Amino acid sequence: MTDNFNLLTDDQLDAISSGKLWTFHGGIHPPGNKLQSNQETISDAGIPATLVIPVEYKGQIPDLLVKVGDLVLKGQALSKVSKTLVAKHASSSGTVIAIEKRCDLHPSGLSVLSVVIQTDGLDRSIEYIKPEDYKTQSPVELVEKIQQAGILGLGGAGFPSHLKLSSQNDIKLLLINGAECEPYITADDRLMQEQAFEILEGINVLEHILKPQLTVIAVEDNKPEAIKSLQEALSHNAHKDKIILRIIPTVYPSGSEKQLIEIITGQQTPYGKHPNALGIVMQNVGTVFAIKQAIIDAKPLTSRIVTLTGDSLKQCSNVSVRIGTPIQYLLDRYWVDSMALHEIIIGGPMMGYTIKNTAAPVTKTCNCILAPTIQEMPPAQPEMPCIRCSECAEACPANLLPQQLLWYSKSQDHDKLEAYNLQACIECGACAYVCPSHIPLVEYYRVSKAEIYTAKTEAKKAEIARIRHEKRALRLEQAKLERQAKHKEATEKRKAQLKDKNGGDDLIAIALARAKAKKSANQQTTEPAEESKPASKNSAVAYAIARAKAKKQAQQQNTETADTQNTNNSSETESATSDPKKAAGCGDYCSR
Repeated sequence: MTDNFNLLTDDQLDAISSGKLWTFHGGIHPPGNKLQSNQETISDAGIPATLVIPVEYKGQIPDLLVKVGDLVLKGQALSKVSKTLVAKHASSSGTVIAIEKRCDLHPSGLSVLSVVIQTDGLDRSIEYIKPEDYKTQSPVELVEKIQQAGILGLGGAGFPSHLKLSSQNDIKLLLINGAECEPYITADDRLMQEQAFEILEGINVLEHILKPQLTVIAVEDNKPEAIKSLQEALSHNAHKDKIILRIIPTVYPSGSEKQLIEIITGQQTPYGKHPNALGIVMQNVGTVFAIKQAIIDAKPLTSRIVTLTGDSLKQCSNVSVRIGTPIQYLLDRYWVDSMALHEIIIGGPMMGYTIKNTAAPVTKTCNCILAPTIQEMPPAQPEMPCIRCSECAEACPANLLPQQLLWYSKSQDHDKLEAYNLQACIECGACAYVCPSHIPLVEYYRVSKAEIYTAKTEAKKAEIARIRHEKRALRLEQAKLERQAKHKEATEKRKAQLKDKNGGDDLIAIALARAKAKKSANQQTTEPAEESKPASKNSAVAYAIARAKAKKQAQQQNTETADTQNTNNSSETESATSDPKKAAGCGDYCSR
């Protein structure tokens, strides 16, 4: 449920309808560099030999519906949905040749579980059965279909669309983001120029789901052709009375969620809250187009519009790229000059990130591949000490204090960083853009955010381990008490049973008393016999020694007696042998 205290009021909605615009703190005006890519119509990027479709999302791995060796068709689901995960689909026909970890399109360059498809070049598709009219379906059914179609926020954040649309209570304003404020990127601009009617159909679907009181399409004034196409489509729309096209000034970062809300409504999104706290749901125009294709055409999200630009490319344009297409395939297809290429940036120059591994695939959040030359985007100048000019604070659209955040980031003072609302930083890069000392402020903030997240995660794990240990100790103690109580109860029960069987007598008590009496009697009998024994410990020892001596003496006497007898026998024998006469006489006598 939303907080009614923060919801937009009817007076505020009336002010929005009247055409009033507000502004936000800070902002900058970097060169747009949009003419390089927005002059050509959207073309198809073709089918690569191999598609690498990531199925792992923020560490979560869904249940897969395919295995190695399976034949797949375009639009076929590769994974199941869960509470937060959307389905992943094959973006062309072919054979699954591997399910393994591959490099992801992410600043970290880490690998994620991916389904690798060797395409057959035929681009065969599943049969798209046109669904029944969405107006006859409930919002819950439509939100489930959006999740099954695999739709994420295509503006760059990648937030699952079905989660945004699940909060269907107290929605006052549906805000469609067509600002596209980042330099170089023109994917949404060309989409609005060419698919304005389809975008309006997608808006109608969202209005049926959310039932907002007002819908506003916000477009920057540097997109005249897109504005013209939307105005024409709006004039033919049945709900044009509830949909307003609002043209806003070109200032960076007006396309950021919180800043665009402030421009349109004059309200700031509470820190730590989502826009639905104000009764607002925001969707990117690319996401709206994908929702139209899912609900009206029954097509899942298998491709997206990507801006290919930069002076190292011979052909800059917007192309429809299949999800899972390797970056290197696009660079080769659109003739990148590898000798002039300085770096590869995913996204724009302000909020984008560089990659080294061009085998990484295009994902649903990839809206631009920027391939500049070193002259177009020279290396960053060496960082110098902060001169405390406060230019960064004046440019910050989140109304933060970047200078103080820099100090606390360097000193790793996490408590101070949280006190100064580091998490409210949208990492737009405006502070670093205006810094005369060329300090990469956003890089410091990103590192600090990661450190704080890691520290909190470890602390949470430690707390969970402590609680588990305490609960286990409590369970063991409780089990011990229960065993003791059970044994006591069993003992009492046996005693009661024995008493009942023996006329109320306790046989165990009688037996114990009898044994005790017998023992006492035995002790009294043996006491006189034991009077001759030593009474004390010392006398007992002396007695034992004397007894041992007597025994030893007796043994010696027996030994001496035996030796005397043996000596006498030996003497007699020797005397008889030594007397020859006796021996001879005996011989003579015997011979006679």
